[in-house]
Amino acid sequence: MPDIEIISLENAQAAAERFLEERLKGLKRLAVERVKLTSIERIVVYDVEGTAIIGGGFFFKSTERPFKVQVAADDGAVVGYET
Repeated sequence: MPDIEIISLENAQAAAERFLEERLKGLKRLAVERVKLTSIERIVVYDVEGTAIIGGGFFFKSTERPFKVQVAADDGAVVGYET
């Protein structure tokens, strides 16, 4: 298998954060707890996992939702996610 260049862990985390900021309405904060390099068949991805803090305010309590975003290690595209 030929060697491929991959993006950095920090770039994968930033791509996941941008993706979630666009998807989650009322997002207050993201807490990334784990980033690991893995492979799915022939695709090498970063699994970015953590907790999204959504909503909250003066009268409402915020909600914590776990997330997992899979970022392609070669180009930084999001290839899968769970929230």
